[in-house]
Amino acid sequence: MAIDRMVIAFFVVFMTVYFLESIGGFYMTTAVVSIEKQFQIPSRTSGTMISAGDFGYIPSVIFVAYLGGKGNRARWIGMGCILIALANILISSSNFLFADNPVNMTSIGSSSLKSKESFDCFGFLGNETISKDNGTWCENTYSKLRSSLLTSSFAFCNKGLNEEKRTYSQEICKNEHMTYFGPTMLIFGGLFILGIGRTMPFSLGLPLIDDNVKKRSLPTYFAGMFLVRMMGPVLGFGMGTYFNKYYYKFDPPVGLTHVDPEWIGRWWAGFLIIGVVLFLPSLILFFFPTPKPNPDGTPSALALVDRHIEKDSKGEAIIPKTVANKVKDFFDTIRGVMKEPIYVWAMIGRIIDVFTFKGFFVFLPKYIEVQFGLPQYRIHMYMGVVGVFAFGVGVLSGTIAMKVLKLDGRKAAMWVAMCSATAAILSFANIGIGCNSTLTSLGQELTAKMDLSVPCIADCNCNKMPMFPVCDRDNNVYYSPCHAGCPFGLNEIKLFNASVSEEKEGIVFSHCKCVSDGNVSRQFCQSEECDSSFRLYLIFLAMGGIIGGMGVTPGVLIVLRSVPPIHRSISLGFQGLLISLLATLPSPIFWGFLIDRYCIKWEEKCEGSNGSCALYDTHNLRVWLHVVSGGLRLISLISDGMVIYHAKNLRLIDEPETEKAEKPEEIKLESINNEEHQLLNEEKKKKEHRRTPSGGVASRIAYHNDENKSRKSSLASEILQTEMAQSGAP
Repeated sequence: MAIDRMVIAFFVVFMTVYFLESIGGFYMTTAVVSIEKQFQIPSRTSGTMISAGDFGYIPSVIFVAYLGGKGNRARWIGMGCILIALANILISSSNFLFADNPVNMTSIGSSSLKSKESFDCFGFLGNETISKDNGTWCENTYSKLRSSLLTSSFAFCNKGLNEEKRTYSQEICKNEHMTYFGPTMLIFGGLFILGIGRTMPFSLGLPLIDDNVKKRSLPTYFAGMFLVRMMGPVLGFGMGTYFNKYYYKFDPPVGLTHVDPEWIGRWWAGFLIIGVVLFLPSLILFFFPTPKPNPDGTPSALALVDRHIEKDSKGEAIIPKTVANKVKDFFDTIRGVMKEPIYVWAMIGRIIDVFTFKGFFVFLPKYIEVQFGLPQYRIHMYMGVVGVFAFGVGVLSGTIAMKVLKLDGRKAAMWVAMCSATAAILSFANIGIGCNSTLTSLGQELTAKMDLSVPCIADCNCNKMPMFPVCDRDNNVYYSPCHAGCPFGLNEIKLFNASVSEEKEGIVFSHCKCVSDGNVSRQFCQSEECDSSFRLYLIFLAMGGIIGGMGVTPGVLIVLRSVPPIHRSISLGFQGLLISLLATLPSPIFWGFLIDRYCIKWEEKCEGSNGSCALYDTHNLRVWLHVVSGGLRLISLISDGMVIYHAKNLRLIDEPETEKAEKPEEIKLESINNEEHQLLNEEKKKKEHRRTPSGGVASRIAYHNDENKSRKSSLASEILQTEMAQSGAP
């Protein structure tokens, strides 16, 4: 019972760590837009920043899979998750280390509204009646509201206030923290460390669990692992939904709401929580005691060292002693794996699929915000609920289809190809789903909307004022309240004195000179067309998730069954290396450059320095995003066709009991031993001084030795080993 308790304790700790680790990658997707806005980072730069995890993953994954697979895997995984926890805390710290330093109001100088003799009340409020006898009140009100007016996200039609607002912006630009180089490098460093840590639970975790699960426990194991792997992304998106409802600072600017382009979510809080909560169970896993053999000499029920590797009389893994022998054994193993054509072509197809999906998925929240006008917190809620659950339904459907339709060999490969073709069709169909959202309409008529020679705003001094889209009751869009000719008056004084709850629905600007009824507001920007178009896009997104998930089970099994069981860890690690090098690393960079190509207006917080993109050519952006996505999926069909060609005799599922009964175990073992003996003699003649066979011969021997053991490998471990670790997490 003591051993059983140890097994249970280990599983609880491991599942906790595995669950918490799976949250971070998907939470990063919810934070990209806010990070870009806060630090004024272009998408091409943020794409490079997100790829930092792969810069850490690539040089370490293959060696972690090789060395960790021969050592105490619990300790390796614990160390990896400690690195992940520290990386999340480091990413969060960029918000505090590179916060905007407050500008001293005295450094701005005197206001043009205030002379030595008096205060220009008429220039402040634009109301001649009030300005006659209320000079002192005007000056006191101005002094009280000055800070809020200068830091607000919008500008009024007021020459004096706008001059001060430009001066204030210039003072901020003198702050060395305004450059995005510092926070970008800090986040890059955190993601780099996270990439190194992620290699350990990915390459070692599922083989470890598979070695410690009895066949009768497989249904429970499948349900538990699948739930953990699905709930991690759901919680990640849920955290993104929650924290994006709150401004990244504790005192948001007056009048700013979730739907405004200037809104920045409290992204840093999620990383901080993930890092702190993950650290303790990771530490426990790192120091988890190694189980000792039973008193009768039998192995412990808990195997922290791979059961399939060669061991000496003491039960310890046999590892080449010298560095030269380790390197030679390593490359011999890789050569043996790469001689399998099914493995090679399936891996090429997966590289193309991940390259297509990764960057597109990272920037999908940004595209939806621009195209359909939704706030970020709603986007992440829909992506978490619809996207992740649709993918989960697809994986379960694909698993059931394999059993019901008896998909094996070429049938399974054709199933994967059919899923890829359907996903390509859905991507092309999304080209036609768009609408004229507020930002879309503003971008289509940007030159006219920013024309400062219009008579109604000729004296407003709106040059270089921040973008804050508002609409009149006829749904006509204006670049900002200043461009709509909205003055600062008594109603606006009440606005700056209002509580946050009172301005939650969006503020109404009154007496605007360019509007027929004088009123504009962001809440007037309504679009039923965009609501219906987004619902259709969401349906197609869900269908794509289901179709993509349906190909996961046969696709992963094709890769894993194409190599001997003894090389599972190294084949997965090598696949992870190439996918990171050729797919997940360049994908966000590529998609970031593609998105930036269709930017038509950059934020220019400081003179001569472009920040994040404010407006896009949404029509061309929509077309090319989905054309490129669908085209890449069509290209991946070539590799699917090659897998179909080579998969004639590939076995993915267990042989029926009737077939096993027709083959007595003694005869089967004898034939295996005879073939093994012949293979060893062949290898010995070629290289007399080699201690153990390697490469292709060793792979074939190992395959026969472990054929029966491989039948115990659960579908859950093989599916979950690669299903989401590469596709969603940065």
